Amino acid sequence: MLDKNIFFFLQARIGSTRLPGKVLLPFYENDTILDIIIDKLKANFPEIPVIVCTSDNDLDNSIESYCNEKNVQCFRGSENNVLKRFFEAANFYKTDTIIRVCADNPFLDISFMKELLEFHYENPNADYWSFKTGDNIPVIKTHFGFFAEIVSKVALKKVLQNTFDPLYLEHVTNYIYSNNNYETKLKPLPDYLINRTDLRFTIDDLGDFTELQKVFQFYKKNSNDIKKTISFADNNEVIVKKMVSNIIKYSK
Repeated sequence: MLDKNIFFFLQARIGSTRLPGKVLLPFYENDTILDIIIDKLKANFPEIPVIVCTSDNDLDNSIESYCNEKNVQCFRGSENNVLKRFFEAANFYKTDTIIRVCADNPFLDISFMKELLEFHYENPNADYWSFKTGDNIPVIKTHFGFFAEIVSKVALKKVLQNTFDPLYLEHVTNYIYSNNNYETKLKPLPDYLINRTDLRFTIDDLGDFTELQKVFQFYKKNSNDIKKTISFADNNEVIVKKMVSNIIKYSK
């Protein structure tokens, strides 16, 4: 049964140090990464509101303008205290449950999203819901770029009360899954992903952007089939080398 009080919060900003403005650059045909993610969410989950959560930095005025043009809700809050931004957005929209989506991930997978939502509904009283690797690490710590995560507003409030560490204020859910005082529900990945440490479908820099544009062309031509897309990447030596190189470079 659908939780009527659940929202997508799409975290986005212009001021990326590695590739400024990447979320509003044309990525596939004339679509930006924000276009791709928002259109996916709206098409597949029309009953769940989508909120773009950006910062109050003037640089992000362009994201607010984009949202106005696309008729998408936009919430603006602290640039560096992203945790506070999300908590304030949850209060503003009166939601108790947040599906956090990163705007770096055009390969966000809808089938995994549906599985995660079902997993959440089966375990409604936890603080945090995610997939996990073979080492029991939440997938947000990987470079896959296929996944979202779900967190309760109550858990975010507790974190705000318990830490002032900039690491945990910038990375919204890190404190929750790193701390035994929170109830986390972690769903195992499918076998073809569970021990893969060499896959990177998230976008940080210009190299990611240009290489993954080519991969995305294949992905779209193959009905957004992520398993086929992984096989395509595996069979391309240049793509594999770039992924592994940036995994090492940008390890979380």
